[in-house]
Amino acid sequence: MIRVSIVGASGYSGVYLIQALSSRPDVSISVITSNSNAGKKLSDFFPLFAKKNPKNPLLSEIKFSLFDADLIGGSSDAVFFCLPHNESSKLIPALLNKNKDVKIIDIGADFRFDDVSVYERHYGKHNAPELNGGFVYGLSDVFYDKIKNSQFIANPGCYPTGALLPVLPLVFNECVDFSFPVVIDSLSGISGAGRGLKLQNLFCEADNSAKAYNVWTHRHLPEIKEKIEKACKLTPDVIFTPHVIPVARGILTTVYMKLNKSLSKENITGIYENFYCGSSFVSIINNIEDCNIKNVVYTNNCHIAFEIREENGAVTCAGGSMIKIVSAIDNLGKGASLQAIQNMNLMFGLKPDFGIPQYSPYP
Repeated sequence: MIRVSIVGASGYSGVYLIQALSSRPDVSISVITSNSNAGKKLSDFFPLFAKKNPKNPLLSEIKFSLFDADLIGGSSDAVFFCLPHNESSKLIPALLNKNKDVKIIDIGADFRFDDVSVYERHYGKHNAPELNGGFVYGLSDVFYDKIKNSQFIANPGCYPTGALLPVLPLVFNECVDFSFPVVIDSLSGISGAGRGLKLQNLFCEADNSAKAYNVWTHRHLPEIKEKIEKACKLTPDVIFTPHVIPVARGILTTVYMKLNKSLSKENITGIYENFYCGSSFVSIINNIEDCNIKNVVYTNNCHIAFEIREENGAVTCAGGSMIKIVSAIDNLGKGASLQAIQNMNLMFGLKPDFGIPQYSPYP
């Protein structure tokens, strides 16, 4: 039995973790924390847990509590942190003082960067820089070998997950001409902004609308850029534009890149299929119009499709070969909670897809 605690359990990623883990007979949920809801019963706050769960019979009675390093350290094999940036790094040192062997999966941003100075430029002073080097970047379908042997995982951001999964296979296979910028446009559901009350996320403000935001300053850009730079050992120009669209969840990402060699559609498909041959969750879709949010929401799946410009059977474009790649993920599933569970599975020697729900609400 894997004993799990969830710190920051009343937000979208936290409650999705509870829901997904509660169906597993090999997991018991020990502690759930929430500063704003401490003392309240989970089932009173989220009635979907009101019915007694035969696999986790105590779940309907569990209450939110404040963070207690002694309690969590003594009752947990793994702890998920679902907190805003600069918060988990305040708490993790105290937890490790109580249980030096506990496995940690941080869904927040605090340990995603290899270079602490890059984090501090965009998020502020780091609270535990001495721990940063021990965290592995938890892009599960790419870095699974490192994740298997790690005690500490930094779960990627939702936008970086949707961007890096389609980009990295071509980067690692040295197919990208970085004299041209890597251009990334992402469209996200409103849940990506979290559960907090914000005027721009009210129904009357967001419905029947779409907008770009933080077009040069979004904090996920340096995360995306650092991982691409590490893969290619260069410093390419990466342009990232996030957008909000009036859906609850999901991210559709379009990537524009210049190739450094002539590749057929079959060549590129082979690169992706070889790169993700061990993945249960990344699929290459033949028709780019079928790569859409509807087919991946409520799952840990990533769908990837691409098109290249062809004339007379050859790849051509002014200035060099070009490719457009589209990916679709659920920002709360693959972009947060379900990828975190995939990481937990790898850390405990389980198959990556063990116990991860595959429900997709179609239509």
